[in-house]
Amino acid sequence: MLDASQKISNSFPEAHSSPPEGFAVRGSGEAANSTPRPNPEQLRQILNSPEGQALLRLLQADGGAGLRSAAEALRQGDGAGVRAALSPLLAGTKAEELTRKLEAKL
Repeated sequence: MLDASQKISNSFPEAHSSPPEGFAVRGSGEAANSTPRPNPEQLRQILNSPEGQALLRLLQADGGAGLRSAAEALRQGDGAGVRAALSPLLAGTKAEELTRKLEAKL
């Protein structure tokens, strides 16, 4: 089972032709560890849901530093860096519960 940070990082688009470990490649079929990629309207609905808002609060618990680090790692194509930046923010049962609820909405 993927942890919450892996599930989130798997939903980010890849920056290079060879994606970091754990990332799904668009157009290549379903990877073993991939999660469905929401379209922009689904993403808006998910982020505006009570669960989405709670997850955003968890991601901003450190003043947004971890989220900024994850975004920078994503820009550099560093999947491990994305997971490392998000892991402390998403550790715990509350984040896992929110992630499961959000995935069920996809």
